[in-house]
Amino acid sequence: MHLVEVMVAAAVFSAASGSSLQLWSHAAGNSHKAELRQQLLERIDLDRLQLQAHWRQELAGGSGCGLSSVDLVEVASALPVPPQLRREVVPVQSGDGLLVRWEVAADPTTTRERVYTPAGLGLCHSESPLTDSQVEEVQP
Repeated sequence: MHLVEVMVAAAVFSAASGSSLQLWSHAAGNSHKAELRQQLLERIDLDRLQLQAHWRQELAGGSGCGLSSVDLVEVASALPVPPQLRREVVPVQSGDGLLVRWEVAADPTTTRERVYTPAGLGLCHSESPLTDSQVEEVQP
């Protein structure tokens, strides 16, 4: 084998190795970003569940469906927001519901929204439960 062939083979090998290393590094970086994003989405879900539990605990003995969105906002403001997130609680114009919007502080494109009402939180207790005949008459 001549020196020129060895030099060309070494150059091709080093270029291929460098390219492979860059691709591997890029794939590992993307994997890490995806894992971090998934953890932040799970943190949003955990905060959502904590907020729902807090509402149910604080308002369970209250006036049920007579609760207003102001009552829900007051109780929500008592629960601290995790440092990685921003939580915005906005009363809905129609009805007594709330729009809760979570946003990751480091990435404003990662958001979740959910609308809550006293009935949806299970705070409305009917005096007379539905009978089987009433349930059967309900059309899907």
